[in-house]
Amino acid sequence: MHRVKNLFEQVCSMSNLRQAAKEALRGKRSRLPGAIFFARQEQELAALHGELSAGAYQHGPYHHFWVHDPKDRLVAAAGFRDRVVHHAIVRVIEPVFEHRFIEDSFACRKGKGTHAAMRRALHFARGHRYALKCDVSKYFPNIDHEVLMGLVGRVIGDGRVLGLLERVLASHADAQVQEWPAGGGLFDYRTRRKGLPIGNLTSQFLANVYLNPLDHFVKHDLRVKGYVRYMDDFILFGDNRATMKDYGARIKGKLAQLCLTMHPDKYSIVPTAGGVDFAGFVVFCNGRIRVRSATVRRFDRRYRQMLWEANHKRRDPADLTMRVRAWGAHVEHAQSYRLRADVLGRRRRQRSCG
Repeated sequence: MHRVKNLFEQVCSMSNLRQAAKEALRGKRSRLPGAIFFARQEQELAALHGELSAGAYQHGPYHHFWVHDPKDRLVAAAGFRDRVVHHAIVRVIEPVFEHRFIEDSFACRKGKGTHAAMRRALHFARGHRYALKCDVSKYFPNIDHEVLMGLVGRVIGDGRVLGLLERVLASHADAQVQEWPAGGGLFDYRTRRKGLPIGNLTSQFLANVYLNPLDHFVKHDLRVKGYVRYMDDFILFGDNRATMKDYGARIKGKLAQLCLTMHPDKYSIVPTAGGVDFAGFVVFCNGRIRVRSATVRRFDRRYRQMLWEANHKRRDPADLTMRVRAWGAHVEHAQSYRLRADVLGRRRRQRSCG
């Protein structure tokens, strides 16, 4: 395979850093870290350019916080100047990988997303009897840095870009695993780093790179046409339960090669006539699309809280309206007219009664 070289100068060029800063500032210019950076942008970018060119760039610390939607996740937020570097890296190397990704991988890619993933799953559901639903257990915390850099190194042949990526990876690791080789002594071990921080743009991109071998295994080795992946959540479609079960066993073996395991509670073969839960929606073989029940319950709770805050002047009513419209636009991709009328109408009635 041809390895792409001479990329480092593009990464640290002033034009690329300016565009990276523009992308990192999008939606964050009014927040303090972004505002401070923007006020001194040319000086900050010149300093970053000098550090990167000289190989002196050091990644800063992270700010950690929990998010609870839909489940508890620890997010590691890098400092703003580090986020500019993340954007600068991805802007250059993403196009190199893009044509190596399969069409049916939908997470964190331009022109893709949850709605496109759902529609593709619907397309396959309408033509098959069964779906094999799969999910990788604790995906981001279990991504092995050595395996990941091996995959990146097959495509990128620029040592300075690889070194910069290794510095970004080394800035955060969920775990360090000690490994003893067969026949080795007590002290003959090596340490392997694992984990990508949820919150880095580089993490989202590299997570797609990490499962790209799985995508090609399913499409080219198993020869499955009906396959859709959204990050670590993926589905295979077929018409024979025994064949689907065999696919599942072989996929587990492929995941083991990537130092990953299947989530035992999110692995099942389901009939498409009963609905297939994927990307926030449930798709049926008759073409019907329903919003996932958990999604509705989650928004209902959030809407109730936002409505209370707006009534007590703790939230701008315009913000409430914007969020309600965004949710409505999301669920509008399903047959959800009655659902929207029920959820929003019920809250309006409660508001008028109050």
